[in-house]
Amino acid sequence: MSENHHDHAHHDHGHGHGALTLEDRHDHEAEIYDAMAERLLASWDDDEFRVDPSQIPFHNREHVDYLTKAIDRIRPLEGRRVLEVGAGGGSLAVWLAQQGAEVVGIDVSAGILEVAARRAEVSGVADRTSFVHSPIETFEDPGGPFDAVIGNNVVHHFELDLAMANLGRLLDPAGTAVFCEPVLFIPEVFRTVRNSSPVTRFFPMHTHTPDERSLNRDDLDVIARHFGGVDWEPVQLLCRIQNFVELSDPVWNRLEAIDRKVLDKVPASRTLCRMIVLELTRPIVDAVADRSAA
Repeated sequence: MSENHHDHAHHDHGHGHGALTLEDRHDHEAEIYDAMAERLLASWDDDEFRVDPSQIPFHNREHVDYLTKAIDRIRPLEGRRVLEVGAGGGSLAVWLAQQGAEVVGIDVSAGILEVAARRAEVSGVADRTSFVHSPIETFEDPGGPFDAVIGNNVVHHFELDLAMANLGRLLDPAGTAVFCEPVLFIPEVFRTVRNSSPVTRFFPMHTHTPDERSLNRDDLDVIARHFGGVDWEPVQLLCRIQNFVELSDPVWNRLEAIDRKVLDKVPASRTLCRMIVLELTRPIVDAVADRSAA
């Protein structure tokens, strides 16, 4: 899903979804977003579906910095074939198509993709967008490799080995995949404390689905098995307070401005960031094939 993020406590076999199967997680996410789609399709008019081509469709203030950075990493968009993973209601996919890209959006929720298709039609780019009900782990596309892949707050939902192997197959060898993701690079004990009952009683988790968790260094190691280039840019530092209390716009803006300066000038602060823009290049296709055969 591209709707939200934040930490959640499930940690097992290096990825962290406990006893839940991959299908269980997809079903949980689909149920939530199918219900959301039903409400939107029943209540919205055309103006509410329409996307403004002059403005990146940020979900809220928290997305502005990191989603802008992510899109900058896959420009130029004109004439490029782009895959959006976790396309959700399609606002970003439609905007990318408005910039001249040919866009395929995938999601585990069939319902929310009906919203995406409606949004593309109303916004005049139905001919440059297609939406497929599929998780990234098993998605197949007959149209050839993608020049770029983008996802907003989705990697922490993946079964990483399966998803990254498939992304390596889907991405052109010279292409770029970029994701905006919540992270927690400090020792795992802090995640355990954050997700404990005494803490969550006063500071509830900010998650849309029950299986969300921030990426950690082990996750980046898994990703590096499948891509020769793994680069990440830190975003938000003091803004992590938002995980515990709702910040006003003026407070958020002040903290974010401070964060930009600190993250730029103090390298050690990078490991304390709240979000990263994760750029993946040079898919290791031979390694993917070797692992599949093993």
